[in-house]
Amino acid sequence: MTWDIESALQQAAVNAGLTLRQVRIDHDRFERALRFGATDVQSAMDLRNPDHLVLNYTRLMMGFVLFQPRPLNMLMIGLGGGSIPKFCHRHFPGTDITVVEIDPKVVALRDQFEVPPDQQDFRVVQADGADFVAAMDDASYDVIMVDGFDAESMSPALGTHNFYAHCARLLTTGGVMVCNLHELDLHFGAYLERIALSFDGSTLAVATRECGNSVVFARNDMSVCTRLPKHLQRPSGMSEPAWTDIAADVHTVLREARSAQAFA
Repeated sequence: MTWDIESALQQAAVNAGLTLRQVRIDHDRFERALRFGATDVQSAMDLRNPDHLVLNYTRLMMGFVLFQPRPLNMLMIGLGGGSIPKFCHRHFPGTDITVVEIDPKVVALRDQFEVPPDQQDFRVVQADGADFVAAMDDASYDVIMVDGFDAESMSPALGTHNFYAHCARLLTTGGVMVCNLHELDLHFGAYLERIALSFDGSTLAVATRECGNSVVFARNDMSVCTRLPKHLQRPSGMSEPAWTDIAADVHTVLREARSAQAFA
């Protein structure tokens, strides 16, 4: 009888809820969390309401509705636990959503987080996000959302000037890119500068209340501080409870945009 130690270690990792990349699913009463490494929470799901956006930064990213309340096509780089893809698929009926995730191990966990199956208007593509945007045609998406982190940091390929320039190229007129960045990242300032350069300076960074994240909004054909709505309105197709969940955070984005406009 032979003993394959590598296979044994892999099986032990699987039995412990880990993969070789240390992707772990934790349970705490009514919440299921996806972790990369020992402590970092990448996504969280309320088991009583799987489509609820638990983490503050995910609700802030929904601030794109200020600029594109009825997107026809959305591209999301990074799946994680699928919180934002699930929310958008449910509450933006008729929107075509493509999610790109580089790690097949993360894609394999989609059922654990009740990510919808691939269908006509929703799909998860296992691919490198930077390669994906480089290969797409111009003006393909109304909204691009970038949230690609592993256990250590954001993928460097998602922080280059070339990547942001491709995102700007892929946006339709009036479109918006939304990026989740970490303020403690050594390259945070460089990422902001590259986004501003790619989008002609039309950017807005909004700090979260948790985890040191900063959500950055960028447009390439108009300022993020112009044509702001006077009042928040619930997007058509979104339920009242879902809007109640995100309205305060969307208002935070609106307030920050108005403040930036006042000092422009």
